[in-house]
Amino acid sequence: MSTLDFNSLQFKGMEIHATIEENEHLIKGRGMMDYFLKANQFSSFQSLKNLFETSITVNSIAESIQFCSGDDDALSIREEMARSHFDLLGVKKDGEIAGYIERDSLSSGFVKDYMKDFTAKDLISDSTPLIHLLYIFKASKRVFILEKAKVTKLVTFSDLQKAPVRMIIFGYITLLEMKLGEIINIHFPDQSWKKRLSPGRLQKAEEIYRVKVEKNEDLNLVECLQISDKLDLVFVEDEKLRIIFSVPSKSAGRTMAKEIRSLRDELAHANELGNGLSWEEMIGVLERIENVLDISETVFNNV
Repeated sequence: MSTLDFNSLQFKGMEIHATIEENEHLIKGRGMMDYFLKANQFSSFQSLKNLFETSITVNSIAESIQFCSGDDDALSIREEMARSHFDLLGVKKDGEIAGYIERDSLSSGFVKDYMKDFTAKDLISDSTPLIHLLYIFKASKRVFILEKAKVTKLVTFSDLQKAPVRMIIFGYITLLEMKLGEIINIHFPDQSWKKRLSPGRLQKAEEIYRVKVEKNEDLNLVECLQISDKLDLVFVEDEKLRIIFSVPSKSAGRTMAKEIRSLRDELAHANELGNGLSWEEMIGVLERIENVLDISETVFNNV
């Protein structure tokens, strides 16, 4: 069993500086090895991530790119694009799609006068994992898909509404909720987390627990907490956990918890994604969830 270097934890290029001197009051009285002894119960985030990266690619949501000829009349093509609700078309040259046009830029003349060339940041391989594509969309509003070195497909923001994207986001949030429960069980021995909850929130969890027990479901009380309670216990209420997850303050923890709840609610209520949180905000939340899962697996498994 390896040891945990709490003096300087490094995760994915980010350093969490938590020196013994700065945080002595947090870790006295309980050795860090004892603190993480139950870590072997953790399920593997890496397994889920590997599944997403190997099994779900951009092809699962990409659409074949529609195209026109560079010699077509630009105004006529603009009218056709408006009727079809297309903002963009590929432009075919010498049998291949060589660039693209945007409807709003078209005026008199030929399509080739308005054609834009593809740049490296516009293009990704058809084998790119879908989860990677989501992060690309933080800085892009569309990407073109290369198949055998030829542009054949397109992904836009509207394609992010499709089921594979929802499945990935739901998978990350579900695993996060499981991890939070495991962290609470490890970090708060003898159900000491109860003192951090309001009487009403605790009563609600106990009521759910009694119902589950009557159905002979094998679970503990932590599993009956609402996700909002779990988020608050890990990212708001406990300073040691905030240090581990690089949450600088209670206020920052509340903001993070609110964003995660908002994303979960959008999925749970089958709303169109992007109506509450913007896509840029949602992708940012997903990145933070991935970071939390990475840290959880590193800290709580490799000890």
